[in-house]
Amino acid sequence: MRKIDVFNHIYPPAYHSRLMRVAPDYKDIGKRMRNIPMLADLDVRFRVMDTFDDYQQVLSLPTPPIEVFARREDAIDLAQVANDGMAELVGKYPDRFPAFVASLPLADPDAAVRELHRAVDQLDARGFQIFSNIAGRPISAPEFLPLFEAMAAYDLPIWLHPYRGADMTDFKAEDRSQFEIWWTFGWPYDTSAAMARLVFAGHFDRFPAL
Repeated sequence: MRKIDVFNHIYPPAYHSRLMRVAPDYKDIGKRMRNIPMLADLDVRFRVMDTFDDYQQVLSLPTPPIEVFARREDAIDLAQVANDGMAELVGKYPDRFPAFVASLPLADPDAAVRELHRAVDQLDARGFQIFSNIAGRPISAPEFLPLFEAMAAYDLPIWLHPYRGADMTDFKAEDRSQFEIWWTFGWPYDTSAAMARLVFAGHFDRFPAL
């Protein structure tokens, strides 16, 4: 039986090179991602994949989200490079990577919509990845509605990835989260809050097939 991992992360080579130039020392999850060889090393990834029979991966970018470490122009460039690189990997290794999920410069909603259409229409992305908050803003904010409208029209899914860093505190009196709480409890909470906001904002009433 074919096994397809629909939420697997990778750094396409050109994106990884730009990331290391733009944010080589990004803390929290950035440090962790830099220490996972298979995110950037295809030989390591293929050795891991080969331990499973008939196994494929749908590709998406890992954290950190582009919008938390890159300025507007850098973010637009990084998203384009990521999507071009994903499409190249899918084209070169279709037996391993049947599809990819688009990355967007979400801090610029207009640019994000343009890149979404480019990624789907020209590169055959099968959806896009959004994080549980966009640089601290709720994904139910009106400026992001065109992204949901576009996906409902395409009849394609949205991948929701949790995100918060250690700079989001557990208590108001502190300046950083401690004991890994920022992700062990913070990520499930952020995901729950994001989904609840979409429900209460009426997105699933407006787009029942989303």
